[in-house]
Amino acid sequence: MIDDVEEIRAEREEPARHREVQGKYAGLWKQIAMGIVTAYCVITLLTTIGWIIAAKIITGSLTLNMPW
Repeated sequence: MIDDVEEIRAEREEPARHREVQGKYAGLWKQIAMGIVTAYCVITLLTTIGWIIAAKIITGSLTLNMPW
């Protein structure tokens, strides 16, 4: 077996860039914030619709027809 030591290099071809490592999750906080805002809006909308339906049931203006 022939040892080919000419291709072994101790240094890197390009210097390590610390900016890329830090920038990997740079926009993650924006995505988390948008998820929280979107979830809050959806839950608020569903809760409002639920309260409107509950109010109609309580006041009797909504009739439920059961297929018996």
